Amino acid sequence: MHSFKLIPLAAALAFTLSACSGNDPETTTDATRGEPVAMVNDSPIYDSDLADFLSLSRMSGHHGGMQTPDMALEELINMELLRQAALRAGLDKDPRMVRQMERMRTNLLINTQVENFLDDLNFTEADLRAEYDRQVADMDTLELRARHILVATQEEAAALITRLEAGEEFPALAREYSEDGSASAGGDLGWFSADMMVPDFSDAVLALENGRFTHEPVETEFGWHVILREDSRDIEPPPFAEVQEQLEQILARRALQDYVERLRQEARVEVREDRLSP
Repeated sequence: MHSFKLIPLAAALAFTLSACSGNDPETTTDATRGEPVAMVNDSPIYDSDLADFLSLSRMSGHHGGMQTPDMALEELINMELLRQAALRAGLDKDPRMVRQMERMRTNLLINTQVENFLDDLNFTEADLRAEYDRQVADMDTLELRARHILVATQEEAAALITRLEAGEEFPALAREYSEDGSASAGGDLGWFSADMMVPDFSDAVLALENGRFTHEPVETEFGWHVILREDSRDIEPPPFAEVQEQLEQILARRALQDYVERLRQEARVEVREDRLSP
């Protein structure tokens, strides 16, 4: 089955969540957090903290997704006690910890910005069908079926070709001499598209007619091949409805790439080449 080509992001986007509340009365009000469900040395744990922690636990499969509110609250209390102990130890002033906390903050900001951007996207059916047509036009719809014999030297491959030309059976020679895992199947590689194989191998198969084998050894990074093209067929692309979700992902990734590129064009980016490691 063919899959459409996803466009890789220019950079990986880390996703970081902190289950511990880290309450800060200057930046968070009771109205936005709900009512406290527990107090730990005068620091509140709000019902919104408990709800968020339960949700994260279920999504991550923590406790098999069966954690109760009481169990979750006990964990939050323990985490708050550890947080307070870390503050008393001055870890929040440690330069390494400050850098790590800033990275976590940055990751959370990036993730939220990307989520907001993607939430605002709205692709029409026309957008999706246009992308579908582009993907289908780029798709290799030819599938090939081939056998091969893999050996270590050009001389071995040439000797096998001579035996094939004399009328010996390809599968029998593959079982006896091939160093590939397909040897037990007579060298049968099954159905594949050209882009699934290394270029030299694919080019050799494409140059053959069905039922013909190579009369010159074919070299690839794996060794020397003798190749028999058994059959070929055209395959139909998947129906639009079957890949609609994948098409949305492709367009979303492309839109995100374009958005990041616009940000770069609007910004001043200076790279100190002399500071880069060789």
